[in-house]
Amino acid sequence: MPNKTEAKDYFRAWQNRDWDFVESHLAPGFTFSSQYDDHIGQAEYKQKCWEAVREIGEYEFIRLIEDETEAIVRYRCRINGAEVHNMEHLVFEDGKLKEVNVFFGRP
Repeated sequence: MPNKTEAKDYFRAWQNRDWDFVESHLAPGFTFSSQYDDHIGQAEYKQKCWEAVREIGEYEFIRLIEDETEAIVRYRCRINGAEVHNMEHLVFEDGKLKEVNVFFGRP
């Protein structure tokens, strides 16, 4: 199934700070949700999430589960120098990312 590859490509683009790749792989009507945000759109996602990150270390994928339209990714990495251990639920539509639901954890 291609969603595992799509998910890793998405995380790699974040690590490489490649907004052009991320933006080109977001589906129309994309939304992002977390404990702090509820289904925000692409513009607010870029402002609140992308622009807040200065650097990301290499992702260590703990678990990556996929089916025809979704992927669940559990990972560790360093973001802006702080260690994070998060889980993200990704929903795909026509090969693009339609929805991200992130659950922040502790190292």
